This record gives sequence, C-alpha cells and structure tokens, in this order.
Amino acid sequence: MSYTGESNHPSVLELARSGNFRAIAYWLNVFLLPHNLSARVESAPQSGCLQVLVDCHPSPDRTAKSPDRSSLVRFICHHLWKLNSDVIEGVQITARFVGKPQMIWRQSARVLSPARRAKLGLPAKQATSIRRTSQIKSRVRQATRQKVQFRALRSLLLTGTTAAAFIMGCWLGYSDAPTDQTTASASPAAITPSTRPNTVLTAMGNVPVETPDGVQNANDPTVTLMFGGDVTLTDAYTDSVGSDRQWAFSAMGEARQADVAMVNLEAPFTTSATPLPDKQFNFKVEPENVQVLKNGGIDLVTLANNHAMDYQAAGLEDTIKTLDQAGIRHVGAGRTIEEARRPEILDVKGQRIAYLGYYDGDFQAAGEGIAGTNSRQNDRVAADIKAIRSQVDWIVVNYHWGEELAKYPGDYQMDLAHFTIDQGADLVVGHHPHVLQGAEIYKGRPIVYSLGNFIFGGKSVSDYDTAVLKVALKDNQMKVEFLPVEVRGFQPKVVSGDRGTEILHQIENVSDIFHEPMKSSVVLDAKTNTTVTAPTANPAAVQSPQPASPEAIQPSDSPSPANSSSLTPVAPNSGTPITSPRSPSDKTPAAPWKDDSFISTPSPSPSTLPLESPTPDSTPSPSMPPNQQGDASAPGVEPASIAPSPANSLEPMKKRYADSGSVEVAAASVTPRE
Repeated sequence: MSYTGESNHPSVLELARSGNFRAIAYWLNVFLLPHNLSARVESAPQSGCLQVLVDCHPSPDRTAKSPDRSSLVRFICHHLWKLNSDVIEGVQITARFVGKPQMIWRQSARVLSPARRAKLGLPAKQATSIRRTSQIKSRVRQATRQKVQFRALRSLLLTGTTAAAFIMGCWLGYSDAPTDQTTASASPAAITPSTRPNTVLTAMGNVPVETPDGVQNANDPTVTLMFGGDVTLTDAYTDSVGSDRQWAFSAMGEARQADVAMVNLEAPFTTSATPLPDKQFNFKVEPENVQVLKNGGIDLVTLANNHAMDYQAAGLEDTIKTLDQAGIRHVGAGRTIEEARRPEILDVKGQRIAYLGYYDGDFQAAGEGIAGTNSRQNDRVAADIKAIRSQVDWIVVNYHWGEELAKYPGDYQMDLAHFTIDQGADLVVGHHPHVLQGAEIYKGRPIVYSLGNFIFGGKSVSDYDTAVLKVALKDNQMKVEFLPVEVRGFQPKVVSGDRGTEILHQIENVSDIFHEPMKSSVVLDAKTNTTVTAPTANPAAVQSPQPASPEAIQPSDSPSPANSSSLTPVAPNSGTPITSPRSPSDKTPAAPWKDDSFISTPSPSPSTLPLESPTPDSTPSPSMPPNQQGDASAPGVEPASIAPSPANSLEPMKKRYADSGSVEVAAASVTPRE
C-alpha cells in the first residue's frame, strides 16, 4: 500500500480557480460566515457564469434583516476577483432567508479578473483607461452642476422676492434632475410637419419617410397602432387551412382598422431548397401566402428573429422581394448590415413613427456585404435611437429575445429594455418566448416583454389564448392597452366578457413582479425629448413622464375587448389605472445571467461588508472586521450613479425590479461595460 504525497493533492484555492463549485463555495464562506451568511454555488445556463445562493442567518438577538444588496454583490465579486480564475466570467447572486423559499433579491454581475482579462486578450491598460474616463466624466458633471447652481444663486441675490421664489423653484427642480440621461418622448413641438424634410438622417444614412396605404379615418387625428406576436404560416397551419388566404384574419378586423399593424414574421417566403445547416427547425412559406398578411391588414413585419435566415441569404432575398411586392414593410434584417439596421419611418396623419428591430441571438447576423439579421449590441441600439430621436415623434423598438416558454423575462431583458427607454425609445415590444409575458411602465414608457404566438403554424397546437397590443397616439400622448385574443384553428379573434377578462388577468398576474406593472388601459404623457441643460420654470418637466388624464385620448371605434372592469381608464390625478384585484400568482421569474446585459454602474454604499485592496493571489483570512465601510472613493467609482437598495426590504420580487442593476467588477472597482 502506498500513499500519495500531500503535495500532489490540489489545494482548495487551486480547485476553486479551476471552477470547482464546492471549492468556490468554501472560498466564499470563509468570508461570509462571520457575517451570518452562507453560500451555495451552482452552474448557470451560460458557460462561465456561477449561480450563488446566499442564505441569510439572522442573529438570535436581532430581527431578520436582508443584507444590503449593493454591498453584498460587491463583496462577493471582490473575493471572486481575488480568486483570479480565468474560467469565472460572471455571477448571479440570489439572496434569501434560511428556511424560506422566496427570494429577497437577485443580481447579475460580471467579474473581470486579471487571469480572465489575460485569457480574453484584453490589454492591462484598458481597465485603467475605463476608470480614468469615468473619473473625468464624474468631475465634468459635478463642475457643470456647480456652475448652474452658482448662476441660479447669483440671480436669486439680484432679483426681488417674487422672482427670487421663481428662480429658487427652478433651481431645486433642476438639482434633483438627472444630467446624463435622455428622456424617452415625442419630438419637440417646434418641429411641425410643414417644416420637416422628407428624409431622416439615421446612423445608416438618410432614410425616406414613407406614408403607409390604408390609413383609417384620415380626419381623425388619433393614430392607431397594433402589434401582434409570432406568425408562421407553415406546417400545421397549411395542413389545417390549406390555400385559403382569407381565413386567418377573417375574424380579426382590429388589424385592418389600425393605421399600422405589425407582427413578428417567423418564416421566410421562399422556394429555396437549401436550409441553414446544423439547425433543428427550418421554416419556410410559399411566397403566395404573403396574401394572408396582406388581406389581414398587416402593414409591417419584423424579420429580426431566429427563423429569418432558415434558408440562408437566398431565402431572405426572396422574403424581402415578396414583401416589397405585396407592399408590406419590414425591419430587422437585410442583404447588408446597412439594410438590417435601417429603421422604417412612417408618417401617419402628421406623426412620424420609427420602427427598429433587433435579434438577440446568433443565427447569421448581417455584416459588411453579408445578408442576415440585425444583431443586438447595446452601443448599436443607443446609436440608432439617438441618431433619429430629434427627427421623429415616436420610436418603437422590437426585440426577439429570451427563453422559449419562460413565464417571466430574464434579468438581462429587463436591463436591456430599461436601457432602450433610457436612450430615447417610446415603446419596447418583445417576441420569441411563444407565451404571453408581463408588461411594465418604466419612466413613463411601456415595455411588453412577449406577445406570445399570434398565428403560429410551426406547432400543431391550433387553439390557444393570446393578446395583441393596441396603441393610440394623439396630442403627445400615448394610450396603450391589451386586446385579449382567442385563437381557434389558427384564427385569432378579439374576445370580451368573462373570457376577455380572464386573459387580461393572466397578463396582470405575470406583470405583478414589476415595480410599475402596466395596466390595460393606461394613458401616458410624452415629454419633450431633451437632455436637461438649464433650469426650467416647471420642475415637473425634468422628471420622468407621468400618466395623463384619460380624457386626452378618446377611445377608438373598435369594439371593446372586455367588460368595463378590466379596461377601466386611468383615474384622474392618480397615475394608476383602476382594475379589479389580481389573483395570487407565482412571482419567481427565471432570470438567466447574460454577458452583455451590463448597462448601469452602481456606486458603493456604506456596508458592514468590507472591500479590501485587491491582491489576486493572497490567502483568505478566516474573519474580517464586521463594521468596515466600503471605500466610496475607489478609482473608477462614480458616486451617486445609482441609488442604493433599501436594506430592510422583504418584498421578494417588486423591490428587486424596482431598483435592479448590473455591475461589472474589475480591479476592485465598478466600471461601465458599454
């Protein structure tokens, strides 16, 4: 019998660096246990990401308190950074109390250790450059704010009592306003239809402004938009309906009554026989079936999805030609990257609406001279929106994202949706999960995470419930509502009464996880889209848009989808729609971590958890001072970039989505990713 020498056994540190979950948990617990916390580590769907479940053990002599999220996330990420593993790319941290199944909060973060940075081939100077840039931006913002405050104070001293009170109100309103964020809203009223050019300068060059055919009620200034979910006129659909091109939309008059009706087209119109290799499902539709959409009143489709390239470039080329011949516009894919990124801009009754589409996946993205879909990249989204924001009235962004059949959107989807609104979008519409997900109002703007299936022949199930989104635009206001839909034999129909109420309640239930769930219906005000650069006489003008009075937009002539209890308008002066009580629901969403979901930069907040100077190869100490404060002046950290989360919040889901953010840790400092 022989014994292996101790030196041949890998240490806990080596095992943890190699990605061993038990060793990583041991490493973290050395630091967490002194603070009445313990961690379990599991794998995540994405390679290189850890799922860390933190159990909070309340002290015997104190009531249970949830740990401060910002500090705990920084604490865990700091020690993962010190581990210096080249296989750990990110972490999703979930906190809960021992013995209780519901979570307190969930947070995603990216860990960029020296070993990981070296593996990715990033130069060491890059992190330093990012930190210095952040410091410079922070100082510029502080100097700008101080200059404005000084001018306001000087004016205050030089004026009389009445004017002084006016200036003081402006100053206080401005001092609370964000200085580095564009408000999502309609374009300035000074730009009238008579003075606008007939082209819009986009990130991809000039794009003509089109006037759609079949605009309803030309004398009514209200513009009505409709959005449906996934449409695939193939396989089971053709077996059931055959060549009847009137059947599908024959009971869906709402699509024909809308000024612009849009769906997600999930199958190319092509006769090509060369499918995309190494793909499980390849859909295609006979080009003649485009008449189904034409007869149904569909004016616009998004091609930014995982089936647009099912028959490669030839299939996309056939699809574009077929749609063009039918007079149906399209966004989100093209024969070149310029075509794929180009927005569709429509002038409807004097209001200019821009449509953009992005696919958050990996099936043949468009490139220089390469046909494909418009892949989602945060910097691209920001550039596309900001290029056209001042030239149009409304911006609609479509995303094909998320997990199929997931009941709730993932963390990265919510971060991306909020980021999109922050850049200046007015409406975000999502597709792909094949089921209805929730909807929320963020900074006065609606986000619909998934409209589910509309007419989806890619599966044999022909009877199901879904909904379409109806939007009315008038006088710089937006009215949004869900119309409940029953699909029978692949034929959708808006329903009312108890069935309509039941479907709407399903949407309300899954929306209950959000800080501000979207009710049906609600009217929202559009504020002038300008970055705040000077004091204003109305402090409310620099705040997030708030719901407006429902009298501003009158209901259209289309039939009401449900009884009055489910579609009660916004109560005056309340900002909250009146609806019947929601029934209890499962409020724990699946929220996968994603590499490119980091769009905000939380600042450190005082914490009982320490943040040491990083030493990647240092040996962990068994305990740490329990009252050590975080260093708010660490390099690269911008104070007040995000508000800290409440330490005592026990509401499991709403608080998580009310103040969520993502962080990226590099050299013990929090830096922006984009």
